[in-house]
Amino acid sequence: MNLRIVPFMAAALLAATTPSLADEFDDFDNDETTSSTDNGSAVEYDGSAASEFADDEEYAAEYAQYKKEKTSKAEINKQRTEGFARTILLGVHASAGTNTFIGHETEGWGLGYQGSAGLLMQLPLGVKNLNIVPEVIFTYRHYRYAAETDFGNDDASIDIMMFEIPLIVRYTFVDNNIFLGLGLNLGLKLSGSSEFNQDVGEKITRSNTIPTTSFEMGAALDLGYMVTRWVQMNIRIVQGFTNLLDKILISGGENAFRESNFLTTYATVGFTILF
Repeated sequence: MNLRIVPFMAAALLAATTPSLADEFDDFDNDETTSSTDNGSAVEYDGSAASEFADDEEYAAEYAQYKKEKTSKAEINKQRTEGFARTILLGVHASAGTNTFIGHETEGWGLGYQGSAGLLMQLPLGVKNLNIVPEVIFTYRHYRYAAETDFGNDDASIDIMMFEIPLIVRYTFVDNNIFLGLGLNLGLKLSGSSEFNQDVGEKITRSNTIPTTSFEMGAALDLGYMVTRWVQMNIRIVQGFTNLLDKILISGGENAFRESNFLTTYATVGFTILF
């Protein structure tokens, strides 16, 4: 027998027997009795309504409600966290409220009204949830005065268009959806007018006899609530500490206000949309 034929015969025999061995191993892998079971059957819980726990109607309803609330809260927290992680937020802001004067010789000045609109930016300060929020807003203010004299009733009004720049440092309590801010409020007068009506037996009206200064500075306090990720509401209180009355020009104006010190104070409710 030629020994050179032996290796070829061995290789052919091995090739013929390999498929049958593979089939045996495949049958072993497909046998469910060889897999990990509990009491003879596989146990799997995927948390879905199709799981074996959903067979209990009461449990299924409670679990569905739990998943809905859990998912909703997680999504809200995720969006809020992502929003505050952004470097810069831009927004538009509008507000309306009331104003008056406090200070020396300001009796008779009651509640006026005002409205404003403008833009804001929210910039991070490097501390979590702490931001500085500069604003550029245009504000219209109407102040009202009324007093009784020996001759009758006097009344007056001041109308001012202001360019205001609030600089607010704000801390956000993310879990409670609220924020608290404190800062400065700078104001530049764009235009102003006044009217004084005096009753001396007959009514006399004088215009622009209550002059106002071109610059104002005050402190601002903000308390706000995040309605959604993109919508905020706030209450702002501003107290001026510079005299809005022009002490130089008032010498030629109304005698009733020559000793007055007009410190503006106002409170507004604001609405902000971020983008």
